[in-house]
Amino acid sequence: MSGTSGGAPGAPGVPGAGSAHARALSLQLTVNRAHSAARAGDLDQAARLLDELDTGGHLDASRVSFAKTGSGSGGDSRAERATVVAALNLRAKVHAQRGELTEADACWTRVEALAPGDPDAAAGRRTLAKIATGRRHARPVVNTGRVAVVAAALAATVAGVALVGGAVRLISDGEDDGGRASGSVTEADTGSERLRAESQRADELKERLAALESDNKADADRRDSTLDEAAERLAMPGVEIRRHADDIQLVFSTGVFPYDSVISREGATALTEIGRRLADLGSGPGSESEAGPAAGVETTVVGHSVAVPGGAPSGGSVVALERARVAAQYLAQDSDLRLTDFRLVSADQRRGPFPATEANAPRNRTVTLLITPKEPSAAR
Repeated sequence: MSGTSGGAPGAPGVPGAGSAHARALSLQLTVNRAHSAARAGDLDQAARLLDELDTGGHLDASRVSFAKTGSGSGGDSRAERATVVAALNLRAKVHAQRGELTEADACWTRVEALAPGDPDAAAGRRTLAKIATGRRHARPVVNTGRVAVVAAALAATVAGVALVGGAVRLISDGEDDGGRASGSVTEADTGSERLRAESQRADELKERLAALESDNKADADRRDSTLDEAAERLAMPGVEIRRHADDIQLVFSTGVFPYDSVISREGATALTEIGRRLADLGSGPGSESEAGPAAGVETTVVGHSVAVPGGAPSGGSVVALERARVAAQYLAQDSDLRLTDFRLVSADQRRGPFPATEANAPRNRTVTLLITPKEPSAAR
């Protein structure tokens, strides 16, 4: 991922001339990217960026040794040298996090050559020495893509721009000589613990979703079974059963009311028989007969009317609602059902069971019945 673009040689993605200033700026920006990747737990990406710098010679001590002798542009040289030290420290600690202890020690050796007495390099090498002699156990990184890494800031100023580098701390079990914690960070397994917690939470959500889907399927199966039973039991001559997803609609072939709310003899007979059959719903084989008549369904009686000259063309009508009330009386009179077992509504004049034509007007002076399964809690 070198991404060079006409800038300092080998510096990924930063334009500029080949001056010390441009080189220092380019180097710092790349180190910042590696630092950000390490903080996000992406040690592999951080290592790739730092390896590109090293392969391109940008971390070569000979290129910045002039900063120690005072040659070159003082401010830019000091900034470049500080950035190289930060990059090598970061690279060493990424190696350490990934269990590459030999490579980490080599990087810290290079830091000490550039900056004798550097505290990070000294602390890191002391920790590695203890690990090598068995006095301290390095904690393996289980998943380098998700380990939480904490960085300390290294400030450098180039051409008046504040730049911040960073160094990933080596994670170990104790403290260095003198009581200074070599890690100075949270536990390495914080990331894996968080990952386990997220995985457990995902499993719990998956179980809840599976339970909801199972409940929904059970409800759908129960609803379909109830509607199938109702359609079978209520089928009779002169009544059309229209099956929908959530209900069935009973439509009479001929109008039940010749005029006003006066019911026809055929309509009264059909409604009385439907009432008896509704009362038997829920008392068949496998049903809970003790739940009461029609315990598994709700019945809505819908009154219909036809718009007349001078009358309201929509919005329902008193006549339609009265037809629903009369129909409910016949549904209840020869059964164990009560008037309060029915819901009475008036349909809009434009929404009859048959198309609103003059020829269909007699058939639209009627009622229809909507049979809907009750919710399980309501049926108990």
